[in-house]
This record gives sequence, C-alpha cells and structure tokens, in this order.
Amino acid sequence: MIKSQVKELFSQTAIYGVGILLNRSLSFLLLPVYTHFFSPGELGLYNLIQSIWLFVILIYVYGMETSLIKFFIDAKDSENKKEIYSTTLILITVTSIIFSVLIYLFAGNIVSVFSFDDKEKAKFLLQILSLLLFFDTLSRFPLLLLRAELKAKTYFYINLVSLIVNILLNIIFIAVLKLNIEAILYSYIISVVVTLIIGIIITRKFFGFAFSLKRAKELVLYGNKFIYMGLFLLLIDISDRFFLKYFFDESIVGIYSANYRLASVMSLCIAAFRFSWTPYFLSIGDNPDNKKIISDIFTYFVFAGLLLFLIFTFFTEPLVKITFGSYSILNVKYQIGLSIVPMVLLAYFFSGLFANLNVAPFYADKTSKLFIVTAEGFLLNIILNFILIPKFQMNGAALATLLTYSVMFLHVYYISQKIYKINYDWKKITKIIFITIIIFAVYYVLKSLDTNSTLLILISLILIILYISLLSILKIINLSSVKILFKRV
Repeated sequence: MIKSQVKELFSQTAIYGVGILLNRSLSFLLLPVYTHFFSPGELGLYNLIQSIWLFVILIYVYGMETSLIKFFIDAKDSENKKEIYSTTLILITVTSIIFSVLIYLFAGNIVSVFSFDDKEKAKFLLQILSLLLFFDTLSRFPLLLLRAELKAKTYFYINLVSLIVNILLNIIFIAVLKLNIEAILYSYIISVVVTLIIGIIITRKFFGFAFSLKRAKELVLYGNKFIYMGLFLLLIDISDRFFLKYFFDESIVGIYSANYRLASVMSLCIAAFRFSWTPYFLSIGDNPDNKKIISDIFTYFVFAGLLLFLIFTFFTEPLVKITFGSYSILNVKYQIGLSIVPMVLLAYFFSGLFANLNVAPFYADKTSKLFIVTAEGFLLNIILNFILIPKFQMNGAALATLLTYSVMFLHVYYISQKIYKINYDWKKITKIIFITIIIFAVYYVLKSLDTNSTLLILISLILIILYISLLSILKIINLSSVKILFKRV
C-alpha cells in the first residue's frame, strides 16, 4: 500500500515534470539562439526585466493559486467547484487589468528605481511586460484546475503546444525577422494566449459568470498568507541579479543568468515535484500510514536529487562547449560563468528538501511557521549577497543562494519535527550523502588533472553507474522499485 502511494506520487511528478519541463525549458532550449544573437548586456537587461516579471506575477496572483487548489479539492460537489473556479477567474481578471494598467502608466517611474543603463529601452520592455503579465496570470488558473483534478497528461499536452508555439515564434522573430530582445516577450505573449484559450475550453464545464463575494473573501483571506512567503522565496532566487547589477554591470548579469539557466533542469525537476506534492500530501492527510509514506518519499527524493546533481555537474560543461558551426549551447563569451553550476544545482536541491518538509506545517495548520523561515531566509540572503558578491562576484551570488536554502532546510526540519514528528530514515540518507561526496570528489580530482574531455565524459558515465550500483549493493535504494516506477511512468 505504502509503496503504491510512493509510486503514484512519483508517477504524477514525472508526468508533471515533462509538462513543466516543456513550459519552463524554453530559455534553456533557446540558449544557443539567445547567446548567439544577443550580447551579455542585452541578455542582462532582459533577465532583469524577467526578474521583475517573476516578482510582480506573485502580486498578480496574490496567493489565489494555493487557494484555488485547496478549496477546489475540499469542495464536495460540482456546483461548489464551479462557484470556486468562476469566482477565482473573474476576480483575477479584474485585478490583473488594474495591475497591468498601473504598470503601463508608471513604467518610467519603475525603471528609474533600478537605474537601468538604457532607461528608454527598459521602459519599453516593461510596457510590453504589462500586457504579458495580464495573459500570463489568467493562463495559469485553467492549468491549476487540471492539477487539482490530477489530470497530469492533459497538463502535459497543453504545455507541449505552448512550447512549440513559443520556440517557433522566438526563432522567427529573432533569427529571421532580426527583432531585438523584445522578441522574447512577444513570443511569450502569443504562447500564453494560446494556453489560455485551450485551458478555458477544456475547463469550461467548471466556469460560469456567477460571482460570489463571500467565496472571493474566503479565497483571498486563505491565499493572503502565501503571498509573502512566495515573495520571500522569489526574492531569494532573483535578488542576486540586482546585487550583481549594483556592484558590477548588466553584462555580468547576462553571463550569470545564462549559466544559471544551465542548472535550470534541476529546478524543473524540483518544480515538478512541488506541483504534484502539495495536492498529493493534502489528499493523504487522513491516511493512517501517511508518516511512513512521507518518510519513504523523502528518502527517494534525496536519492533522485543527488543523482541529478552528479549527472548535471559531470556533463553540463563538456556538452555546452560542443560547437555546431558558429553555434554552441553556451556561446564562448558566456562560458566564464560555468563555475557557478554545481552550487546552483545544490541550491535547487536544498530548496526541494525545504519544500518536501512543508507537509508538517500544513497538517498542523501552522503555515505561519513557513512564513517565519522564509522571512529569515530572505534576510540571510541579503546579508550574504552583500558580503560575498563584492569579493567573489558570480560565485559569491551562487554561494549565497546555496547557503540560504541550506539554513532554511535545517530550520524548517527542526520546526517540523516539533509540530508533526516524522521518523525519516536518516541512516539511509546519510549513506546516500556520503557516497555522493566520494563520487563527486573523485570526479573533481580527475577534472583538475586536465583530463581529456572525451575521457572525462567516459569516466563520468562510469562514476554514475558506480554510484547507482553502490547504493543498490548496499541495499540503500531498491532499484527494482525504481524500475517499476519508470515503467508506470
């Protein structure tokens, strides 16, 4: 029973993972195009605008994503579900129009706060962003409904269509029509409009034009507490770009962001887990075996996360340096930032561990504890950025993020065990971590000897196989269960 529950979660995670991979891998897939046609300064400007986008979108949704999933899952009949979904969409549409109009009108004032090198260009991009933010916000909620109904395959197909549209438009606008950096935003706008239209059609049975003021208040009040936590987590992820801009320039932001994206595959995996994790653990709250299920999931998460860390660390650098004519995955002028990749990968891993432990505050109805931890993490991150970035530049920014998430994980673990104790299998987890360190140390020593790239790739493959074999031989991980899981996926 417990094993089937674990397999069910990871099956959902894998399907969501492909969907999210399609949805969020765009910047990674188009990295060769972006780094070929745009200078570090141009890409730096775009990434700063994108960081504003990621920050402001949290204000646009103001916690309603979590509210919709929570209330929709708890609703007992289709009429209540319809009222919840309709009220959410109508409310979000009205508030998004207001927010977008304000951003468009005050774009110049917003730009002046950040001291962009080209203020007029930044203002223009921000005004385009105001339109994108409106459609991006609305397009999220039909997809949230699919998550709440655990329709992962439908979610996947919608994201596939969105990705194809976005990639084709990026190539046409940038490589063919030779448009400037705003081409990326134009492509996003059209793709999210397509996503919105498809999503509304698929979820139309739950939508009506009835609006419940009482229901709207309940949704806003419940989601309100998650706004600030989301803002703190996002600021931890994006504030380093603005510190790099402050201490150095937009070019170093462009180089840093391009290399950060190389580690984004790990973030996609973590995001996939988060997407399926919240509705999943809420659904097993009444299961008497839920603590055992959660413990097993945590152990397999550590294994999967560290395996991905090793794979991406070993193979990212040699792969991005492969050239195809005048193209490479990462243009040579950006490769100076490759040293941040392992630290960013680990930072994503610890952010996943942090998300994994969110279950206790939810079960104990003490989500305010998560707010405290994220607020402390944000303050710590600001301090670390001030200390580390001037001295270590890009490496300092990546290290600040890694240390922040590590401390947050330790703190939330301490809190979780006090309010909802779960007996995690730390004996197995410690062995996984120890073997990971040994394998990584061997790789690092061999790499420092200037080993031939082809030979290093071969050695890396052997090390990965050795890593998995050791965990299996020592009976730390049951590979037969992993095989069954992949077959289900």
